[in-house]
Amino acid sequence: MLTPLLHFLGVANFAYAIYYEFYHINIPREVSKTRHLYGGPWKYLTFINLWIQLFYFLIALLNHFMGTEAKTRPQSSLLQTLRDGLFATLAFPIGIFVGTIFWGLYAINRNLIFPTILDMYIPTYVNHMLHTTVIPIQIWELVRTFHVYPSRRKGMALTGLFCFGYLVWICFIAYAGGFWVYPIFKKLSPEQRAAFMLGCAVLGGVLYVVGEFLNSCIWAQTIEKSKLKSKAK
Repeated sequence: MLTPLLHFLGVANFAYAIYYEFYHINIPREVSKTRHLYGGPWKYLTFINLWIQLFYFLIALLNHFMGTEAKTRPQSSLLQTLRDGLFATLAFPIGIFVGTIFWGLYAINRNLIFPTILDMYIPTYVNHMLHTTVIPIQIWELVRTFHVYPSRRKGMALTGLFCFGYLVWICFIAYAGGFWVYPIFKKLSPEQRAAFMLGCAVLGGVLYVVGEFLNSCIWAQTIEKSKLKSKAK
């Protein structure tokens, strides 16, 4: 019963954050010109991640009532297969990435990622819904729910494709719109910017491997039983 409740809270948290982003965050152009320019909220990884998380927890919640909790993929429902694949490739690595990078840069110099003036327009509790809740809720999900991971080659390829696609997107915005999405990119030289982007892409891949490793450690007995069942067949 606790796990379905967690999934419901995940849906509620991220749905409300998206709703608040659309209807209640009104930052004047003189405060943040780039926010109103090319790409709208879809230029921000935080916003994209909100949709990833909402989609994931909605699938996870529906799976309790319409899917399966099978431990081997041949017995898995479509909902479980979607849930597990989305968790492995996007929900966990991108969710942890967003929270880690945001608060890491915030601790170094918040003006690199979230200037002080934004506190007037984005309440603290909403900021935490955008950037903090994803970390504990994804870790709790990792501990409470067994996920069947895809092959590492396929899983990392999908995570890498997403990271590459987003980097291309913000570079295109810089080219077409004439501005960088995040303040930190303005302060870096071209070489530093390229190194930072590469480091972020590598971190995304590392977080995929971390999720896979932790899943295999936490659910080692379940995985072993699944292998034995497969051999018995």
